[in-house]
Amino acid sequence: MKFTATVLLAAAASAATINQRDTVFSVSNFSAGCIPHSTQCLYSFGVLQPGTMETTPVNCTALVPANTDGTLPDVKDGTCKSSSRTWTVARGADGLTFSVSQRVTPSSVQTGSHLIPNDELAIANNPNAVVQTYKGADSFDLN
Repeated sequence: MKFTATVLLAAAASAATINQRDTVFSVSNFSAGCIPHSTQCLYSFGVLQPGTMETTPVNCTALVPANTDGTLPDVKDGTCKSSSRTWTVARGADGLTFSVSQRVTPSSVQTGSHLIPNDELAIANNPNAVVQTYKGADSFDLN
């Protein structure tokens, strides 16, 4: 009986560790939006890698040209302050795929992604401006 309980506890702990490893990065304070009466959009967030000694998120921002229809644009090679991490945003039929990457070795890169579904992207028809803004959770994990 004690052996069975020990095996079950070990299996549960192992499963929790595996689930924790599924999260590559954790994002906080995420915001994205196009600026009314401007041709620019701002992406801003903090990112850290859980399960490491890292406790303070790395800050990442980009001011980028809006799409001609006022929607949030794709981003290639976004950067983070004082970090080797990079990030991308790619528009697809289901929404925006947001990814963060970090080189681990000269030949390998660690990447985590999150789909921002279309229902979390709002279009506002302001006078003389159509702008898109992210309206989802400001914190989420990248797997």
